Amino acid sequence: MTQESDRSSLPVFYRSIDWDAFFDEYPLPDIFERTVYRWPRERLRDLQNQRFLKIMEVGWKNSFYRKRWRAVGLEPGDICGLEDITKLPPFSSGDIKQDQLEHPPFGEIQGNFREYLGHQPIKLQTSGGTTGKPRATLFGPVEWAMNGLNGARTLYLLGARPGDVAQIPATNSLANIGWSFYKACHDYMGILPLTTGSGVVTGSRRQMEYAFDWGTNIWTTFPEYLMQLAKVAREELHRDVRDLHTKMILTFLGPDLDNSLRKELENLWGCNVYDLYGTHEMGGGGFECREKNGMHLSEDSMYFEVLDTETNQPVPKGETGNLTVTVFYRELLPLIRYNVRDLGRILYEDRCACGSSFRRMDKFLGRSDDMVKLRGVNLYPMACLPAIKSDDRTTGEWFCVVDRFTREGVIRDEMTVQVEVRTAAGTTDGLRENLERRLQSDLGVKVSVELVADGSLAPLTNLGQEGKAKRLQDRRFAKKH
Repeated sequence: MTQESDRSSLPVFYRSIDWDAFFDEYPLPDIFERTVYRWPRERLRDLQNQRFLKIMEVGWKNSFYRKRWRAVGLEPGDICGLEDITKLPPFSSGDIKQDQLEHPPFGEIQGNFREYLGHQPIKLQTSGGTTGKPRATLFGPVEWAMNGLNGARTLYLLGARPGDVAQIPATNSLANIGWSFYKACHDYMGILPLTTGSGVVTGSRRQMEYAFDWGTNIWTTFPEYLMQLAKVAREELHRDVRDLHTKMILTFLGPDLDNSLRKELENLWGCNVYDLYGTHEMGGGGFECREKNGMHLSEDSMYFEVLDTETNQPVPKGETGNLTVTVFYRELLPLIRYNVRDLGRILYEDRCACGSSFRRMDKFLGRSDDMVKLRGVNLYPMACLPAIKSDDRTTGEWFCVVDRFTREGVIRDEMTVQVEVRTAAGTTDGLRENLERRLQSDLGVKVSVELVADGSLAPLTNLGQEGKAKRLQDRRFAKKH
């Protein structure tokens, strides 16, 4: 028998949480599916309201929020429930960056992290840094546990079960996707996670060798890399990925408004493809059920709003704006009205055919801070996707370049969309003209198309590397030497 004096005083993770209480509050996937996920809207709203008021107490103890809220005349007690949430000023990643600059290294928003460090397990993750220097985000035990639990719930709802084998071509680095799905599979689902990392860590040929050798039947990665993996299997291994008998693919389809990208992937892999939405701070924020009719928001753990990109005011129901989230369980780096600057819209508030009353958002439509203004029209690079996918002679890869020209004293901005053409496409007659017409129709402004060779955009788009694909280079304001 271990004596009391022999009990370790180290901050061991499994002792850092009252797991029974935690799972009572945030049920495990199978219990969640038959309880909270199917609650009526009114009961779910009551739960959200209780959790919102609890996280407001955390916010008032945090100097970052306290200063912001008092600056607009708020005091504790002024916010009585979710109906008052619009009184709180939203904030964005720019505010976090400024806070971390003024109060290094992690900012006032994350409190005195030294109080946590050494006394409980802490994990540090960062944003991808696609819009600047990566932002550091701390995860305490509950935050880290939820990082996997929301993903596990998604897997279970879509039919994943113990004994499945999930390949995760996303590196367990300071980025979050690899960790999130590793924990979902390993900690909660009894699924074997193959943490192969990105193509930089494990080459695409070896990725596919592992998949065939070890029986991968679930994949989680980005669409562009799924296309690349299928191509490598066909051309280098002389195998068809359909022979894997994949159970499902979980990915990030983006603005695939006509489902052309989904259909292409499903035909290529011979399985269902489901859309996801999330960020490194919140983890899994939205997921499709088997109905594929919008992404259910993770409503028992988060509250979502859609705000106007200019005014930060709520938009009318069904309109597009910046997704803004309040996370109920986050006390280390609380997130209260965090404007993610991801464009989206909440279209569905009725009960889904799957039986859930969780609201559903439409497609992720791109980043509002990736928007470029071209001759008075707001353009989002991700909006090019349907046009690019409309002709099967393209690889589906594109990259937008914006330049400014001065001709005879007149300044004019132009955007060129570089589009990859499949090596085996044959003739390209009419392709450029067809794409230009479709893009003008979709974007509302004329752009030029440049046809480029298969695979040539990889260094620009970041394909096969860490993180999301890049789609834009705005050269109008670059310094000229």
